[in-house]
Amino acid sequence: MLLLLRRIVSLTLGLVPLFLIWAGLRSLLFPNPPPDPTLYSVRGQNLQPINPLLFFGGGVVGLFGCYRMCRADGGWKWVLVLMAVFVYALILPVMQNGIHGPPGQGASFGTSRQLRYLAHTATRLAREQGKFTCDAATELTQPSLFVQEGQTLSYVIQCVSDATGPVAGTPPERPGTLVFAVSPDRKRAWFTATVLARTPDSHATWIKDNGGRFFIEVQL
Repeated sequence: MLLLLRRIVSLTLGLVPLFLIWAGLRSLLFPNPPPDPTLYSVRGQNLQPINPLLFFGGGVVGLFGCYRMCRADGGWKWVLVLMAVFVYALILPVMQNGIHGPPGQGASFGTSRQLRYLAHTATRLAREQGKFTCDAATELTQPSLFVQEGQTLSYVIQCVSDATGPVAGTPPERPGTLVFAVSPDRKRAWFTATVLARTPDSHATWIKDNGGRFFIEVQL
């Protein structure tokens, strides 16, 4: 009975090493083609992918653990090998993409951080002056992660006056555009930005958060 249970657990956890081997074969046989340099993309998107041998190695170790666990003279100690392979499979994407996920997600995270910085700076100045004033020359802390034709794109600020809410409609084509909209009485402001929905792409889209449109609203 214990042997049967051990084999069931082994076969279930054995799906992980099979997935690793499949991922290694896929990356080896179907590498991603280089993107069109005229399109907008994200810095780091074209980094060398993880070596397929890392997938194969993890998969082989996992299958060996499954084999030993299924044997009558095996033991539950081999489940530790399978659990280690499971953790290894979770770590591999982090090794490639970093803590902020794929490059596109990292670029969106950086854009939202710059948008918050712009909103904070503009709000502090507005409280001193008693009204919002959009300054397209506001100095931002760092360039964006978006690139085109090998060149890093800086963040740009687009000012919109007499607004009644966050700018809607068709977004600016360029990713990394921070849109600063001010109400007619200059007592309210809305901040939003553009990112890439996918990479590479020919145009930007509005930044989102939890599936919905992301913007910052401030009122004096």
